[in-house]
Amino acid sequence: MKNTRKRSRFIYLILFGSLAGLGYFTYEFFKNAGYWALQPFNKHLSERSSDGGKIIDKNGYILAQTKNGKRIYADNPDIRKAMLHIVGDGSVLISTSVQSRYVQELFGYSLITGLGAPELLSKNKDIKLTLDSEICSTVSKAFNGRKGAAIAYNYLTGEVICSVSLPTYDVYNKPDLTKDKNGTYEGVYINRVLSSSFVPGSIFKLFTTAAMLNNIKNPEIKLFECKKVKLYDGEKVTCMASHGKINLQTGLSKSCDIVFGDIAVELGQDLMKTEIEKFGFNREIKIDGMSLSKSKYNLDGASKADLAWSGIGQYKDLVNPTHMLMVMGAFANGGKPVKPFFIKEILLRQGIPIFLNSPTTYEEMVGIAVSEKIRVMMRNTMKNQYGDSMFPGMKICAKTGTGEVGEGEAPHGWMVGFSEDKKFPFAFVVVVENSGFGIKTAGPIASVMMKAIKLKFSSI
Repeated sequence: MKNTRKRSRFIYLILFGSLAGLGYFTYEFFKNAGYWALQPFNKHLSERSSDGGKIIDKNGYILAQTKNGKRIYADNPDIRKAMLHIVGDGSVLISTSVQSRYVQELFGYSLITGLGAPELLSKNKDIKLTLDSEICSTVSKAFNGRKGAAIAYNYLTGEVICSVSLPTYDVYNKPDLTKDKNGTYEGVYINRVLSSSFVPGSIFKLFTTAAMLNNIKNPEIKLFECKKVKLYDGEKVTCMASHGKINLQTGLSKSCDIVFGDIAVELGQDLMKTEIEKFGFNREIKIDGMSLSKSKYNLDGASKADLAWSGIGQYKDLVNPTHMLMVMGAFANGGKPVKPFFIKEILLRQGIPIFLNSPTTYEEMVGIAVSEKIRVMMRNTMKNQYGDSMFPGMKICAKTGTGEVGEGEAPHGWMVGFSEDKKFPFAFVVVVENSGFGIKTAGPIASVMMKAIKLKFSSI
């Protein structure tokens, strides 16, 4: 009898497990069948859809659509290349593209009719973006074949107007990476705007400035002494020049490494980490449902000199371009950024919107008073160090950076900033990989981008 009861329990356990598994599979099938069928690696299935949805830029320009059962792309090759990482090429390789992330919305799927349903029953939808493809094309060409990322958004509404990742290619002329001996297309399938993080260099000094303003008494009148080289427990930290005795404002404008190394060491590891993480470092941030590559601030095993370098934007510091754009939005908005977004609306084929994106405020990164002080410092740096002629009539607040990446490689060049004019509420981030000083490499691209936005914005 005991053996019979044991066998019965075992049979019931198997039966229960089978029913539970079947129930779970049925639930997942009804929930995800469309996504399973329409994954890019099932391209042969999506191509059977009679009429895939359109991807449209903010001006109504069609970036992708299906005609006669074939997916076709923008008629302008420069726009095709500039918009590659946003639109996608129909393959699984560019995983963050609209065609990969919104495949079910674009191509539809019905449990009853599958793919290729009559138009009246079709679930295919169109997707309208916030991006201006002409501006993206202009900015992409301004890189002159160099690798990097550029992004700009309206910091009041969250709408991304420009997003460019390099290198790129024409979807109608895909490169053969097996023949890419010079690394021209290295990382070409990665959207560097979303999925990469870079050594920040001196743009990180904005975070160290905020940490000082929050924690050191009378920060504006405190003086630092830069003699070009300083020893921390016997280890050298060097600056580009010998600045003498200077205050925080001058230290930021001159981008003095000794000033910001001293600040980090005075605050200490624990307080620096706490302050930097207020800005969203070491955590997941999602944009349009996609996770950004994390910005990182890691002091594990750091010596005093390492801590100093971390406050300068070196050591193990990494920053994601879109996250940095949010920080610019925070400084422009009194400490709380509006989250960027690319997807403006999703529409039924009859033009009826079923989803409309709207501004979403992210948590506070920095207090209003500190945000205002940093805005003033960045504006002063722009006027007196870089020159307003780069951005005529825009009242730009900015900071450049040069992120050293190691022996034998040129540093990454950065420029980040925003307009303090709420009638022209745009923020920007540009990073050019292995290019040299930010003011010389990222600066001209930032200028091209903001001038293009100004031209379009003033004509609206």
